[in-house]
Amino acid sequence: MNQPYVIILANGLNGLGAVRSAADAGLRTYTLLTNQADLSAYSRYSQYRFILPANPGVEDIRPVLDQLYRNEDGPGVLLACSDLAAELLGKLKTEGYSNHHLIVPSSETTEILNDKKLECRSMEEGGITLPKTYYELASDTPDSFPLIIKPRTFREYAVLGAKNVIVNSLAEFDDFRERFRGKLDRFIAQEVIEGEDNNLWVCNVTFGLNKQLSACFVFNRLGTMPSHYGVTSLAISRENQVLRDECAKIGEALNYSGPAMIEFKKDRNSGNYYYIETNPRLGMCNWFDTRCGINNILACTQVAYGNTVAFAPQKNNRVYWNFFGDLVARIEDRENVFAVLIRYIRLLRYRRVAALFYWKDPHPAFRYSCMSIRDIWSRVMRRLRGETS
Repeated sequence: MNQPYVIILANGLNGLGAVRSAADAGLRTYTLLTNQADLSAYSRYSQYRFILPANPGVEDIRPVLDQLYRNEDGPGVLLACSDLAAELLGKLKTEGYSNHHLIVPSSETTEILNDKKLECRSMEEGGITLPKTYYELASDTPDSFPLIIKPRTFREYAVLGAKNVIVNSLAEFDDFRERFRGKLDRFIAQEVIEGEDNNLWVCNVTFGLNKQLSACFVFNRLGTMPSHYGVTSLAISRENQVLRDECAKIGEALNYSGPAMIEFKKDRNSGNYYYIETNPRLGMCNWFDTRCGINNILACTQVAYGNTVAFAPQKNNRVYWNFFGDLVARIEDRENVFAVLIRYIRLLRYRRVAALFYWKDPHPAFRYSCMSIRDIWSRVMRRLRGETS
């Protein structure tokens, strides 16, 4: 039997964390990139790299995978770090590709999760609690605001010009309908759950081939970039059995296997948790998982090779910190600088996991920091000049 190894379709922080987590587990790693300047490319653990086209198809990835199978004399474990990569692996699974372990949901499940309308319908049928959702924006008349309007798929981000848009009144909703007339079937709208960023919760999980929850790491978001509706920039690890149970229900409802990032929001008034979304891939904070004792890359590998997945309880009250990313988000949100600094100082009492810096692998952090410092400087100067963008 060949030694276990992983093939990571890397992308940004997701990919960098996965490469580091694989190294932490002692797994040999092959990294597949669509951008030579990707953060993963600068990691010392990304020694074996292959460059794919910008939007690779099955025909682009198959030759690389077949070559690795021959070189290693056996299968590796394929892992996706982006929505596009998850779709690609789903298609390989549908085609019956068997040279490597595909610990991924079926292409049908992936297609459901990459379409917000299909996803929310499936969750409702599975008994999962959702925010009030409007599926037919051309005809539905919302009775409460604010609403968050989301593209149905990541491909519609370009149509909207953003990952989502907030509308605060019926007049704004009608303006949106007029602006996107003829394209409204590409979006859904949901009631905004009351609460700040610290009411957001994330579970990075691995479901086994029997669809059971094999590994689960839970954290509470404290900040996002951009603010309120972006990706995690600040978080703390916290136990939450309610959400673990919800994740188990979601896995069964979707007939899911493989890694996923599942998001919830707690209503600050009722205390109820509402399902936000499932991303059928490794989460951006998977390095945080590993540093808190739950290595989802190792869990996926154990599942693939038929081994038992067993971790000690996660380490709680550890802080994940993307310093530059969070600082940029706070500047953009025009928060009080003094209040932000006080918040950061208070966090120093916790053990911290940097999003980028790792003393054994410093190069990606230095590169990102240089780019971030230039970005922050330009934003500050624009603000001082009174410019809005």
